[in-house]
Amino acid sequence: MKPAAGALPWDTGAPPFDPRDTSDREALSARQVAERFIQLFYVEDNPTDAFTCWMHLDYIQHNPNAPTGRDATLAMMQASMARLPDLSHEVKRVVWGDADLVAVHFHFLREKGTRGYAIVDLLRVQDGYIVEHWDVMQEVPDPAETKNPNGMF
Repeated sequence: MKPAAGALPWDTGAPPFDPRDTSDREALSARQVAERFIQLFYVEDNPTDAFTCWMHLDYIQHNPNAPTGRDATLAMMQASMARLPDLSHEVKRVVWGDADLVAVHFHFLREKGTRGYAIVDLLRVQDGYIVEHWDVMQEVPDPAETKNPNGMF
């Protein structure tokens, strides 16, 4: 799935940057690091490149269902993608925070034909790497059972 129109400030089919170019990473702003990670991870559904390029080896994971550390988290994600080949992320919006924080609000589907989850990932960037991650996840409910018509996104 592609991000919703206007969700990202670049053409996701032809970004104005090379998302795999880590040369001179220390000179990149937190936003530039996050843009490259978002393109690889959420848009291209490529956690291997996203993590090997942009996650620090000692990445701190706050999700209690995932291991900490870049390689351990990546191994878990690769296993999930092998088990769930239709897994996808559809970016709805990005909140560019102050200094080192970025929030990504997205629709996550493990399998086609399901309602999936509304998720917000909070990423902390330091010295050209994503060094820390928090997330909040909520199942997308049946619209017939909600108390308002606004939807999750």
